Amino acid sequence: MADKREIKCDCGGLLAEKEVKIDHISTLAMVCPNCSFTTLTKEQAKEFRKRIEFHQAIDQERQVIKIGNSMGITFPEKLHDFGITVGKKVKIEALDERSFKVELM
Repeated sequence: MADKREIKCDCGGLLAEKEVKIDHISTLAMVCPNCSFTTLTKEQAKEFRKRIEFHQAIDQERQVIKIGNSMGITFPEKLHDFGITVGKKVKIEALDERSFKVELM
């Protein structure tokens, strides 16, 4: 297994992996603790690209529909590319009185 490579910033600091938000999307990136310079490794860039595609598939307004005696929302077929299929379990968590989070299990 190869050793982890250290990346030195122009300011002299060593970049460290950290969770950051880029264009409202959370991702891992290399960040300088001194000057906050942020960059992505090749692997981080690939993961960030996947997250962008996921956001493009899901980020939009949807209408609540009636399903029997229940209410529901639909998801686009494109989410199948991300492993989301009919029957997949989800966890729903209330964030406040106007929003909730749906987490894939």
